[in-house]
Amino acid sequence: MINAYKNFFKGYVDFTGRSKRSEYWWIWLTNMILLVPFYSAYFKALANPRNETALMALGGIAIIYMIFGLALMLPMLALTVRRLRDAGFHWALIFVIFIPMVGPLALLALLAMPTKQVEVVTINETEEIVEVSPFEESDKN
Repeated sequence: MINAYKNFFKGYVDFTGRSKRSEYWWIWLTNMILLVPFYSAYFKALANPRNETALMALGGIAIIYMIFGLALMLPMLALTVRRLRDAGFHWALIFVIFIPMVGPLALLALLAMPTKQVEVVTINETEEIVEVSPFEESDKN
């Protein structure tokens, strides 16, 4: 899990290539684990709306949460694009998330698809290249 998170930040602006299913879901799980303390403090502050210190803590938590979200936005976007490409879909399908109600579920289903194998075509035959000088007369007169 730690290696996946290290690789996540190494390729944080790499929108080319592919990311395996395990790489994506390990990062997703780690981000959720890191956000649990923020969520618990947020709900604890909301439970005591008349407590002034709770509301001050809520403001601090909101600022930390926004910084954390902004720091992860671009790397997570790149990882999602690479994961879609690995599953065999076009990167533009990331915009499916904006479809009301079904969009996030559709994107989740696309991200959960297995890796699509791509055929690599290699040519082992070598062709003989004949160079013709433009100054030589051709026999096609």
